[in-house]
Amino acid sequence: QEKGLLTQTPPLEFTVHKIQPGDWVLIKSWRETKLQPAWEGPFQVLLTTETALRTKEKGWTHYTRAKGPVDPPAESAQWEISEVKGPLKLTLRKKLPA
Repeated sequence: QEKGLLTQTPPLEFTVHKIQPGDWVLIKSWRETKLQPAWEGPFQVLLTTETALRTKEKGWTHYTRAKGPVDPPAESAQWEISEVKGPLKLTLRKKLPA
């Protein structure tokens, strides 16, 4: 009887995901509550291995919990406020990018 023998597997020769450093990904939330989004992000990928990726906000994450690459977050929108028919009624308008 053999005790204490562990088979060691070599590292994978290929990656099982197509995510590269610099890509933006969504990461599946651990909380599964009703009416809440299942995915958080987008987060920018800093490092990758064959089966995992690292982001600044979430740390190391297995590739099965990541969705991407996705589009980077949009620039923050600029809004303008104008009064309509008195001081108690306001209109919000999104400014178009120049």
